[in-house]
Amino acid sequence: MSSIRITRATAEDAFALAALVLRADLERGASGRTGFIDEYADAWLAERDRRPAWIATEPDGDPAGLISTSVVRRLPSLRRPASSWMHVSLLYVVPNQRGQGLGEQLLRRMIVWGEGNGVDRFQLNAVPEARTLYERVGFTAPDPRLMERRR
Repeated sequence: MSSIRITRATAEDAFALAALVLRADLERGASGRTGFIDEYADAWLAERDRRPAWIATEPDGDPAGLISTSVVRRLPSLRRPASSWMHVSLLYVVPNQRGQGLGEQLLRRMIVWGEGNGVDRFQLNAVPEARTLYERVGFTAPDPRLMERRR
């Protein structure tokens, strides 16, 4: 795994990101649809400034994993300064690379970038099988005041 390279995704990575998202969705039981790779790549390219992502690649160039995020910038108020937070939309590692620390490396790379860019809070929806990974890099359960409404 030490030969895996992690870089911030660029426009040239859009199709590789889309292919990894497709794999993740199919593994979770989603049905494929024609045109998804192009649809995702186009959507990510249009939003990439607000949706930083990192891609892990094997020495032969094959994608091995990704972390996809959204950056939210909160406007200042009289009670607090402006701030930013990041939501992890997807952390995915291909099956043959799991259990070797790649997910943790992707998370840590994202955190370093976020902290260097003024992000003061990171959040994600934890699946039970990855909870210890998230705790290892410092994630905890949120404040009980946090509420959400889903459609």
